[in-house]
Amino acid sequence: MTEKCKIELLPDAETRYRYLQAGFSIIVLMFLIGLLVLAVPALIPISEVIVMPALFVGLGLLLYSVGTHLHIITQICSK
Repeated sequence: MTEKCKIELLPDAETRYRYLQAGFSIIVLMFLIGLLVLAVPALIPISEVIVMPALFVGLGLLLYSVGTHLHIITQICSK
């Protein structure tokens, strides 16, 4: 019975891993944009508008993927 649960939940784990990668990628991209702003101060107004919402989205994706991974693990272990 446990094998059946693992097989059914495996595609969910792969999808959530994509969310994890996307969230981490957004955060790293915002870090690189911050470094670019240090080199080109004329981009400061643009970065002020983009960075904060993008960081919230990236952190939200990270938290969502971690939470759903924990949910999948508890589903597998409880059966």
